Amino acid sequence: MANPIRSWVERLSAQALPAMALTRKRVPQLLNSPNTNNLDLQRVIARDPGFSLAIYRAFSNHPHPPKEPITNLAHAISLLGIEPMTRASNQLPVLNEQLKGEARTALYACYSRSAHAAWYALNWGRQLKLHNPEEMAIAALLLELGEMMLWSHAAQEMSEIIALQRRGMTAKTAEQTLLGFELSELSIQLAEAWKLPGLLIEALRPAGAFNTRSLTVMLASALAIESASNWHSEETDDLVELAAELHGVERDQGYADIHSLAAGAAHNLHGLPVPLAVYGLLQPRPASPPLAEPRPLKQSKAPEPEKSATTKQPLREEAPQKEPPVSTTTPTVDADTTPLARQAPPASPPKTASNEGSNPLQQRLSRLFNDIKESTGADRVMFAMLTADKTQLKAKFTVGTEKDSPLRSFNHPMGERHLFTLMMKKPQGIWLNRENQGKLTPLISEQSRLALDTRGFYMSSLFINNRPMGILYADRSDPEFLDKHGFSQFKSLAQRLCNELGQKK
Repeated sequence: MANPIRSWVERLSAQALPAMALTRKRVPQLLNSPNTNNLDLQRVIARDPGFSLAIYRAFSNHPHPPKEPITNLAHAISLLGIEPMTRASNQLPVLNEQLKGEARTALYACYSRSAHAAWYALNWGRQLKLHNPEEMAIAALLLELGEMMLWSHAAQEMSEIIALQRRGMTAKTAEQTLLGFELSELSIQLAEAWKLPGLLIEALRPAGAFNTRSLTVMLASALAIESASNWHSEETDDLVELAAELHGVERDQGYADIHSLAAGAAHNLHGLPVPLAVYGLLQPRPASPPLAEPRPLKQSKAPEPEKSATTKQPLREEAPQKEPPVSTTTPTVDADTTPLARQAPPASPPKTASNEGSNPLQQRLSRLFNDIKESTGADRVMFAMLTADKTQLKAKFTVGTEKDSPLRSFNHPMGERHLFTLMMKKPQGIWLNRENQGKLTPLISEQSRLALDTRGFYMSSLFINNRPMGILYADRSDPEFLDKHGFSQFKSLAQRLCNELGQKK
């Protein structure tokens, strides 16, 4: 019987991991600049698993491969020269062009987790004064190699793994059931076949936990995965405490350090269309349920048995078990995507002046908003509702917005002719893009331009029983990645929102 993992390695060995569009654009610009050095190139390439992998794989076909292993990107770039990087810039598939829908969203989530893990590993390596922190960053960047390759070239299998998990299987059991092996095993086999840095292979094996460098890589990756789902879960708390112990600092200092690193990762990933875990820190930590009040035993009319020397105490009800914290798909209020194969039910959006409290409607809206982010790739979503007198359009719920974002406090009058008055005339959806900017932008008032991303967005009017109720709005940091598929999904979910509001009404 054929070895299933060997068959997959052979199937994937000639395939490339797609690069992100911005990397393919920036690398040629740096190569053409007389002031560029290898560290400049490393900073850009090291954020992109697809481009980084291509650099290391270039040694496979090199006429004079190095005798010693290449352990960091700057060294690899200096040995390869310009030609392999130029070829990679011209020939690597572009992620948002190669993949659509669920596969594209999932791979962006993988790239986000990997880039966050690489940033944590690099900085921890420097703080702990470990050997070659740049190699640790590359190991963390490619630790989910098997999953990234499958989302790129076998998305159907990954979708089936998710379906098995939704039926209650663990991730490892689902992988074994469908593939005959675990994704970590595939990552090891591919890393060996492509002669990737040895630290990557070491960190993929359980024994790696006995070496400080590989343990740090494993911890960085685990923390990136868990925090992308939920910064306030017990698993994330445990990982942060392990990181604090590794650095020899107190628990509170450990939290402060990782929060600072998450902010640094967001700065490092600026401009890339990946979810940023730092936004999840804006989500409030779920409050613990209060203890039940003590309730004395009812007195029995029967004669009491002889009392013992121990004083009889009133019986307390057991405090209800703390419910496991729910997770969100983002990267982050917006961590967008933990690997889809590991996703948990979405969490409520962060509380704002307009969405404080908790009720079934808010919970349904929270799930719907996260569905919008997952299926359309949007970073920010807003539901704005007409006031009772129909004179104002005000934000009621937002997801993915920074604390001081004008979108959170969006408030627009409904009098003069502008985009919102036109949207309230009939049920309709618009996708602002390059082709219609000249026509639609003049309809956007100066006031609303402060809140909306006028480079591109999705918007839909919301009607209930033929009466205007409000609008649904979504955008993303790089509007070039808004597309027809996402717009179709957005319109479908806007109708679902109307149904939710109609049921509440």
